Amino acid sequence: IDTAIAALVADGLPKPVQQALDTVRVVGNNAVHPGKIDLRDDIETAERLFDLVNIIAQDRISKPNAVAEMYEKVVPETTRKAIEKRDSKPKKA
Repeated sequence: IDTAIAALVADGLPKPVQQALDTVRVVGNNAVHPGKIDLRDDIETAERLFDLVNIIAQDRISKPNAVAEMYEKVVPETTRKAIEKRDSKPKKA
């Protein structure tokens, strides 16, 4: 999972999402390896972890889907094709 997060960071993952992913990863990893961290399985920590998972899902899934849905509904197809053509041009060095 650490390597997957690193790849996302290399692709421009926002820092807050990286921190949320790493927090969930570290807590989860330490929970399956006793003696590494003492969380005492408290409710507040569990609730915070759920908050982080929701933040990750909103950033990676919900927001992009909402934008894509609006884009499809509002931007005419001919304009979307022109935008795709614009964005497919090779980058200048």
